[in-house]
Amino acid sequence: MKFLVICVVALATKAMANITGQHPATGSCLCVSGSAVNARENHSTQSAVVATLNNGDCFKFNGGILTAEGYTWFQLQNVNGHNAWVVGNYLNTADASKCTASASTGTGSCGAAVKDLACKILALHNSHQISLWAQHPSGVPDNAYALNNIRDTCNGHMASRSHYTCPECRSPGAPGGQVCLSETLLRYIYDLGTHGQLHVNEIAGACHHCPSDHYLGRAVDLHNDARSSEYISKCRAVGGTPLDEGNHIHCSVHS
Repeated sequence: MKFLVICVVALATKAMANITGQHPATGSCLCVSGSAVNARENHSTQSAVVATLNNGDCFKFNGGILTAEGYTWFQLQNVNGHNAWVVGNYLNTADASKCTASASTGTGSCGAAVKDLACKILALHNSHQISLWAQHPSGVPDNAYALNNIRDTCNGHMASRSHYTCPECRSPGAPGGQVCLSETLLRYIYDLGTHGQLHVNEIAGACHHCPSDHYLGRAVDLHNDARSSEYISKCRAVGGTPLDEGNHIHCSVHS
């Protein structure tokens, strides 16, 4: 009986060492499970190795998640001075204390007002007043969907940016990493959401014309619908610059 208990515990521990398919919050702590695990400069087995990691090495999650070459890669912060990529098969989530030096606490660096607005927007999403998209037009999966941006900000973290190229921005492409969302932008989204149905396509995620205010946390794409003239007029009212891009209304704010 003792032998069986030990076996079950061992199997359960091993099963935890793979976060493929998961979407941890930006800023959460991820630890390596295994030995001689390569951390690479980019999400490819052909990319340069910036560090060789071993069991128990822990790093703050930088927000990037990409699927390539049959693997799901996760971007970690400050791995030997790099924001490096590691295959999810060799990672597991851990308590923030494992990443004491870089773990996020309190309201993070973005401020209490930003956090509060994000939580109000998330509440409207949960009540089906606002629809925060959980996909990109490109189909590239990562942690930078509009829903993730708002959820992470509500949890006191910075919002993730996408990290891939597109015809609109072939070089350098979407930058990855995180950004604080603009308080003005969040108030704009919240105010619109309290006055009718609203579909938020993108905030800090996806690949856009570069450079883009999306990557500064100061732009949002709203699904173009019967309220489009309202989106445009209210964008101007908050000192922003609106643009009708066909299937969506883009609004950039300046603070």
